[in-house]
Amino acid sequence: MKHKRGYYDVFVRTCAKTPSRVAVTLYKEGVYKKYSYSELYGVCECISQNIQQFQNKRGVIGLISKRNILIPCVVAAAHKCCTTFMFLDPKQDIDSVIQNVKITIFIIINDAETGSTSELFGKKPDKTIEVFDMVVDLFNQEHSSQSNSFVAEHSFIAQTSGSTGRPKHIQVPVQSIQPNVDDLTRMFNITEDDIIYFSTPLTFDPSMIEILLACVNGASLLIAPEKSDVIFPPNKENSITVWQTTPSKFFQYSNADIKNKILSANSTLKILALGGEPLNGIKRLKELKDKNNKTRIFTLYGVTEMSCWASVAELDLEKVRTDREVPLGNCLSETQIIVEPIERANRVGEVILVSNTRRCVILNKYKRENPLKIDTGDLAEVKHGTMYYRGRKDDVIKRFGNKVNLQLIESTIMLCPRVKTCSCLWLPKPMLVVVYFSSETFNSRELSDFLKCKLDDKHWPDKIVRVDNLPINPHGKVSKLILSRMYENSSLSSELLPGVKSIFLTELNGTFSKNFSYDSIKNKDFFSIGGTSFLAVSMCNRMSLSYPKLSKFILPLLLSHNKSIDEILELCNNEFKINKKVSSRKVKRPRPQTETSKSARVCRSQVDDFIVLWTHDTGKCVDATPSLFLTGHQMFVAVGSHSGKIIVADSVTGILQGQIQINSRVEASVLCYHQEPMPPLGVLGAYDGTLVCFTLEECKEMWRINLASMIKSKAVACNGFVYVAAYDGNIRCINVTTGSIKQTITIITEAGISADLVLAKNQFVLVGTLSGVCACVHTDTNAVVWRGSLGSPVFASPALYDGDKYVVFAEVGGEIHCRTVEKGIKIWKYQGAKGNIFSSLYIKETEHLKWQIVFGCHDENVYSINIKNFQPSLHWKAQMNSQVYSTPCGIGDHIVAVSSNGRICVIDSRNGSMETDYMLPGEVFSSPAVYGDYVFIGCRNDNVYCLKYTRDLTTSALNFRVPE
Repeated sequence: MKHKRGYYDVFVRTCAKTPSRVAVTLYKEGVYKKYSYSELYGVCECISQNIQQFQNKRGVIGLISKRNILIPCVVAAAHKCCTTFMFLDPKQDIDSVIQNVKITIFIIINDAETGSTSELFGKKPDKTIEVFDMVVDLFNQEHSSQSNSFVAEHSFIAQTSGSTGRPKHIQVPVQSIQPNVDDLTRMFNITEDDIIYFSTPLTFDPSMIEILLACVNGASLLIAPEKSDVIFPPNKENSITVWQTTPSKFFQYSNADIKNKILSANSTLKILALGGEPLNGIKRLKELKDKNNKTRIFTLYGVTEMSCWASVAELDLEKVRTDREVPLGNCLSETQIIVEPIERANRVGEVILVSNTRRCVILNKYKRENPLKIDTGDLAEVKHGTMYYRGRKDDVIKRFGNKVNLQLIESTIMLCPRVKTCSCLWLPKPMLVVVYFSSETFNSRELSDFLKCKLDDKHWPDKIVRVDNLPINPHGKVSKLILSRMYENSSLSSELLPGVKSIFLTELNGTFSKNFSYDSIKNKDFFSIGGTSFLAVSMCNRMSLSYPKLSKFILPLLLSHNKSIDEILELCNNEFKINKKVSSRKVKRPRPQTETSKSARVCRSQVDDFIVLWTHDTGKCVDATPSLFLTGHQMFVAVGSHSGKIIVADSVTGILQGQIQINSRVEASVLCYHQEPMPPLGVLGAYDGTLVCFTLEECKEMWRINLASMIKSKAVACNGFVYVAAYDGNIRCINVTTGSIKQTITIITEAGISADLVLAKNQFVLVGTLSGVCACVHTDTNAVVWRGSLGSPVFASPALYDGDKYVVFAEVGGEIHCRTVEKGIKIWKYQGAKGNIFSSLYIKETEHLKWQIVFGCHDENVYSINIKNFQPSLHWKAQMNSQVYSTPCGIGDHIVAVSSNGRICVIDSRNGSMETDYMLPGEVFSSPAVYGDYVFIGCRNDNVYCLKYTRDLTTSALNFRVPE
């Protein structure tokens, strides 16, 4: 329905139709005071007459107010006199708002009992109206100089809370939100007899849904404190029937309130609509909702950029068992939800909202955007045609090389009905997973034990904190920002524990959720009491927050397998002197003594920034790049040597799992591949054309064939087949189970293939050849999709970026070329390298639509180039004093690069400055593999090395693929 004067027409029509019905009820000091539509109509006309006396009405009207009885009529008056209004919180920084939004008239509403006159920018109001014990002050901002970036149509401006990114101002036209009002009126069966709880903050756009549901249908709004006995009083006349709120606000009510009042058998509540954030609490709802309760429970999903809601689902608590079974629901009118898969074989994808008519305007100081499609940043899984929320893209983090899903931790916690609410945080700088939860009957230790029964150890939180209620932001959502600050403050105020033994026992008992006595464990090593490599790293990471040097010293000792707890602590006591005096302002850190014991010296390298944790002698040079893979809770490293040995070792301890022998030189890297029901497999080729497949955990050979052509390239795997390139210029497609060759792809090149193959989107194999050909093979047909020619041979592996949309080839002549993956269309070319390129490329996204590409060069430099707007430009180059064949890699916010003379350098990725370096005792053509602050690399002194970088990392980087 078109409204010539926006919400004013809606309001006036309802006032004319139901003038005597209650529009707003206000609870104050035990009294429910009612105001009719006809009374509010008179106030609306009074306010609009005063606004119309101002000359400057072409901008935005700013409404500075809390929820009160005048809001419906002020909104109507704003649309009668102007086109756009914006709610502002009285506590908000108005100066920052007017930098982005041109506000020409301000309206401030206060309770008359305050007895004070408003001032704005040091100015008294131009007009003042007193009505219903309220004071309405009007300010005319005639000389505002801000740019007019909004669209001149009936609308309101909402501001996002910033809970999922930077706050934005969104102009919401009537035609964007009106379909929501029409749909929800029908679904919720709203009538003039309904009492809608007006509880949403005005700055949060769902508040307009509450206002309009009432105004359109002649229903009434209740303004009252969030107390169950006030909104559900014994007198049903004032008891609410419709309640829209966030899960966080709803679940702050006690179990008794929910069970005995809100969802009791005789509750008046007919609609409970929960939206604005994920619904974690199905178990609690199922337990507390009376079997005779008639309340219909809905979940709402949407974003302010397409205000207000995009989809709705009515929950059947008999069928929905867990939070992960809560659907996103059906699309509301004029809205489409698309789930764009992240990977072809993965049912989880990014949620995209599309509408041709519900188009809001994203405002800022310089421009405005009016998108048809909204990338929400959310993830959803599609199963049997139904969409399920699976968190946000940034909810999946890397922790010690493992992918950890914060949303999975939260949903698992909420399986326990004794927990009211929870929130899981990732703190990247200390690399900690912290859980805050509220419960009336559950303590932190009990929750820790519960999670250790339900989750694998990579998902165990480092810290669990119980609070009365989780903090919420002004929009009623859990505030992770406040929780992060709470943790920082608690960390700063924590006291230093006296003595190494006490520190160690506290961390150990916290890790295992046990109460070890020292005597019971002192003669055992860490692994014999149930420890694993992952738990040792996790425990020492937590310890590093207060005792960084102690944690670095103790980790290799814990992993040694040959030292008892007592021996470890004796070494620590000799190495460190813990200051037992605690300062209330500053925590003193342990300092190493000048002299160290002989045993302690074994764990230290000659350069303090790197510790050599272990090495393994393979018999001959190691030019291959180590491959890392995760199985169960252990990380392993696999690498081949010129001796023909392929070794698999524990990545943290260096303990050998097993080895495979090939009677030929090995330079290719191991492909790690896992597809059920097969065990994790390694596939590797050699100089004599031998291709071997073996189990990674036991090093048991599965099959061995010979391709009669040299293999130096790392293979890729897709849908049960391995693709292997050889020096005869062909790619073989081989059954990974049997080793039988399904097809030989022969039409790419007559020259050899040295570079590793790369798999994009789980369906395209990219290849660069020694004849300068670049090509793409589609795995469904094994046909060459496209083929191009470069000016010189390609030794570097292709590199992908922007969600596998683009592939980058570096030719040995020094030019770098970008093409589209699917069609091979040329995008850009970089010609700034001053030497030959044998190194492959390391690519990372530095900001939205901007990438950094780092590579080594034969001119003894490491180059960093930026890609923005499809234009490459030199960022920096760093001098290495020797040729660089090795591929650089990310380590935290830095780059680790290795030159052929064995020099390992850590480079600041922002400016190319050298942070530190370390010399290996031989030449290096292997590339580093990084896992957290661990660096694995081969050397021409016949050894593979595991080094630990001891400086603090801003973020943890992981540069390997876990077997799929």
